Amino acid sequence: MPVNFLSEAERLRFNSFPADLSAEDLIGFFTLSPTDLRQIPANASAANRLGFALQLILLRFLGFHLPQLSSVPSEVIDFAASQIDVESEQLGSYGEREQTRSDHQRQIEKYLAYRTATQDDLKHVTGWLTERSLEHDRPILLLQLLCEHLQNERLARPGLTILEKIVGAAREKA
Repeated sequence: MPVNFLSEAERLRFNSFPADLSAEDLIGFFTLSPTDLRQIPANASAANRLGFALQLILLRFLGFHLPQLSSVPSEVIDFAASQIDVESEQLGSYGEREQTRSDHQRQIEKYLAYRTATQDDLKHVTGWLTERSLEHDRPILLLQLLCEHLQNERLARPGLTILEKIVGAAREKA
């Protein structure tokens, strides 16, 4: 099986925000708790506070860091901005220093008890997925199961190319 089995449309779907959100989803998944709000750097600019808040709710919701926060639907940006009393337009100035974004990601991962997957973690999830591949042969289904497992284990999801390799290795072992 080729390592890259996702079409461009599937790749985009796995790397982006869900298209349809109800008002209930918005409130249920994207409301910042008082503890969440205390994590947001108080002395940061409005743009960096908004970017931090979005990264926090997105890691909790998606299980990975979006490379471009500008791809987040405007209703989510507006909802997050209203909770921290900043203007949504501030997001355009977020993370002008790349270091700011990566510092925020590490702080958020620590707060949410997520971590970056190590090589040992990836071996473990490959073994876990090999067992699933005995029951399911469709690579896209295995990828979905893998993404859910990583989120349940609180491992920040690596890039899709790595995940495709894990799916391929699991299918070969099965």
